[in-house]
Amino acid sequence: MSTGSSIRAWSYAEAGAAGDVMRMERMTAPVPAAGEVLVETKVSAVNPTDIKRRTTGRELGRFERIIPNNDGSGVVVAVGEGVPADRIGEHVWLFAAQAGRPHGTASTKLAIPSALAIELPKSASFADGACIGVPAVTAWHGVLGDGSVKDKTVMVSGAGGRVGRYAVQVARTAGARVVALSRTAKAAELQRLGASVVLDYAAPNLTDRLKEAAPDGIDRVCDAALALTLENALPALNPRAVIAAYASDQKPTPALPFGQMLYANIALQPFSIFALSDDQRHAALTGVSELLSQGTLTHHVGARFEFDQMVEAHEAVEAGQVEGTCLVAVK
Repeated sequence: MSTGSSIRAWSYAEAGAAGDVMRMERMTAPVPAAGEVLVETKVSAVNPTDIKRRTTGRELGRFERIIPNNDGSGVVVAVGEGVPADRIGEHVWLFAAQAGRPHGTASTKLAIPSALAIELPKSASFADGACIGVPAVTAWHGVLGDGSVKDKTVMVSGAGGRVGRYAVQVARTAGARVVALSRTAKAAELQRLGASVVLDYAAPNLTDRLKEAAPDGIDRVCDAALALTLENALPALNPRAVIAAYASDQKPTPALPFGQMLYANIALQPFSIFALSDDQRHAALTGVSELLSQGTLTHHVGARFEFDQMVEAHEAVEAGQVEGTCLVAVK
């Protein structure tokens, strides 16, 4: 199948600062292979994971040039062999477009495995679809990756961040009581999203505060700050609690209090959504789509840019200037 057209795309061929390595170029439109769909991109999202991939160049050993950005949304305009033709015209949100692949959403069109282009509910906008991807899927798996949390207590660390905001909403919708760790300035917002208690993670005596906030114990942690949890939260966790950890940026190699965890049978489950099994990924994508269809997710858009401003969008996220999702309109 030939698309017979060209696309515009931002790309980089070496690691470095966005302004130094990212270039806009025209190239031949991709052709969807078997099992793929061709999507005309409407909105691309820039997340911290996209910044890390560019600054470290960790995939450049596999690909000569990379078109960044994992998340986005758009319209299916062609399909590859084995994909039903009735997908053409479907509005979709995209997941992990650039994970292990050279072509992300910083382009006017991209070919992507059909399973990673998920139909948008009619009530959702392209902006909604671009927001959810990496952060919402991380939140869903961090909260529900081992099954129901109904009537349980879930602690969300980093609750004011991109993933944390969604994790609070996922846990609340699933029937859990939510203890959120965040900056005090975000307490009112997190309570509106469903947190029962919001604690300042930098406050003194955090262990005692957690035990007071969760007198019946904490059953699960959706964890952006593993070192903080291991140092402060273990006495507040119930036996057989699960710590589902996706980040420990402040201390990438935290000390493991093995004895405390051993005798309480506490499970530590580090995870990356890009390494989920097919079944785990399907469950998370389906779960997020259901929540979007129900209208139970609210999104926090921190900045909007035009396609010609992709470098500025990357720079803003890298500088920590964007709280919430950074969206780029693709035209």
